[in-house]
Amino acid sequence: MPTRTRELRTFPLSDLQVRAADDRTGTLAFRGRAIVYDSLSEDMGGWRERIMPGAATRTLAADPDVRFLINHDPNLLLARTSAGTATLAEDDHGVVVEADMADVTYARDLATLLERGDITQMSFGFWVTADGWSGNTHEVFGIDLDGGDVSVVTYPAFSATSAELRAAAARRLGDLPAPDTDQLTRALAETRAGKVLSSANRQLVQDAHDALGALLEAADARTGPVPGGYPAARARHRLTEIEMLARL
Repeated sequence: MPTRTRELRTFPLSDLQVRAADDRTGTLAFRGRAIVYDSLSEDMGGWRERIMPGAATRTLAADPDVRFLINHDPNLLLARTSAGTATLAEDDHGVVVEADMADVTYARDLATLLERGDITQMSFGFWVTADGWSGNTHEVFGIDLDGGDVSVVTYPAFSATSAELRAAAARRLGDLPAPDTDQLTRALAETRAGKVLSSANRQLVQDAHDALGALLEAADARTGPVPGGYPAARARHRLTEIEMLARL
């Protein structure tokens, strides 16, 4: 089985409501929009992304176990769907999270920061289950949230770091032509379906494999962390997935 690669996306926090602790239950009530549909992302290094309406319908129908965190930190757990302390609901505009946050110190601190406007964004961790490309726009038609999370975040990491790493890879690759992303997506889909790669598609996947290898070399050669904190482990997971898919 190919390695699943967890993705992160960040959106401005909307539909925000925070209510003071309920003396009877010892909870802080939170409401915010974790996923925004049909909204074009920022430039992510020559491409943009759109989460398509209905992308979360199937996963939400399966009652996923999703944690509500601060900055994707499992040590800062606020609520959880399997415990009945958080719920996710889909509407035409995306997915809204409602939670009864435990009355712990970091939840009270968070409530203060949210009410002050110091924290203004939400992010979610997920796996892509159906996607495609329209020109330079990555369209996500299906996601899996089970085992993932929704988080309030201090600052977004995905857009800037993705663009930075892609630029680093391009610099290391020099004059190697960029792969056709539509063709690469089709080639990987064919492999997932059990079809044998053609020689042309095999070369295409090999080029993508080489690009990721160069990206990792660039990251490993740095002294100190990669700007934006993008984990090299994530790129290694992607490289492993391509290797397995292409049977390299």
